[in-house]
Amino acid sequence: MTNAMFWRRKIFPNGLTVLLFPRQSANTTQLSIAVEYGSNREPQEIAGVAHFLEHMLAGGSQKRIELSRSIENSGGILDFYTDHEHMMSMMDVLPGKLAEASFIISELLFSSDFEQEKFGQERKIILNELAEALDDPTQRIEELLLKSLFKNHPINRPVGGFPKKVKRLTLDQMSNEHKINYAPQNMILIITGNFSEEDTTLVLKNFKDRSFEKPLPRKVFPAETAKPVPLVVEEKSGIAQTYLNIGARTVCSSHPDVPTLDLMSALLSGGTSSRLFIELREKNALTYDVNSDHNKGVDFGYFSINCAVKDKNLTKAKQVILKELTKLRTEKVPVDELEKTKNLIVGASLRGMDDPQDCSEILAYMEMQFKSENALVDHVAKVKAVSSQNILEAANAYLLEDLLATVILKSK
Repeated sequence: MTNAMFWRRKIFPNGLTVLLFPRQSANTTQLSIAVEYGSNREPQEIAGVAHFLEHMLAGGSQKRIELSRSIENSGGILDFYTDHEHMMSMMDVLPGKLAEASFIISELLFSSDFEQEKFGQERKIILNELAEALDDPTQRIEELLLKSLFKNHPINRPVGGFPKKVKRLTLDQMSNEHKINYAPQNMILIITGNFSEEDTTLVLKNFKDRSFEKPLPRKVFPAETAKPVPLVVEEKSGIAQTYLNIGARTVCSSHPDVPTLDLMSALLSGGTSSRLFIELREKNALTYDVNSDHNKGVDFGYFSINCAVKDKNLTKAKQVILKELTKLRTEKVPVDELEKTKNLIVGASLRGMDDPQDCSEILAYMEMQFKSENALVDHVAKVKAVSSQNILEAANAYLLEDLLATVILKSK
């Protein structure tokens, strides 16, 4: 089983990190690049520039548009996204097209040929994207929760930035961020699926000899100590249900409590036998779905539980969630339930490694957080070692009621 969660790792003299994870049964090959430059690393005065830059990679000039589209001529697909800690580009191609794909993505990542006209065009597109995000209640309530939990950390800002700042961004500002941050030392190149050693050599030709000035050191934000805002209620027109999100600050990815917190999240909403699924949906029919997540990065962490309910059921839903959190703090998890939940986490990890897109994302995340080819195996082993006593202690450390933030988004 553990062989399915190991990969090969190499760092080149120019700082480029390469991760290789062949899958013999795969019919296609995935070439992904993670650039460790997301919204958490951008200057506050130009918030949104990392996401804007991601748009410009494929749409910032006529040449870029033609290059990005050309991958479709040979049956491949190309996608980009930006998150709080990184930008990710993902290509899925026929095995014989890997060298061609490598040339295309290297040109898109390293070239500085951005056009002013395309910059203006992409700005309009991004403003539409931000407006759509504002319309989405699930995105909006997550943003409200992060603002409630974090006062100083940049994770309290939307990845796409704010419309006012996006409107003021200049091409020079964006180009400067590209020059500083899109360097091999900031990149993780990942090849998964069906490929050979010869394919790897051809891919690396476009990356291993690139040399740029060293990126600025990552700023690590200190842990926040102020209590979160306990309750935020916002009204929104046009929504049929009331959205509830209850969360708490936790710890960064390297903290020893992370496996326990991950297990607690799975206990609450990992599958149809999870506690909140049974209590909120099966027994009380209060919601269609409920999700608990433990999100963590290099210097942040937070726990969240969210669901959508009829407004008349809001108080009951909140009571059920708080009751389950109290149980975590006061009652030991039975051995059989603990073992079942651990198996769910192992199964999810293996399924993720089987999925072409998830696999690349898992490898990128593990490298950014732990810089080890054994990171996933180590994490699963730590999850398996979690005891009921560990859960009691963590629940009392992080999920006390006066440490919680409750966010409600309801119809006007």
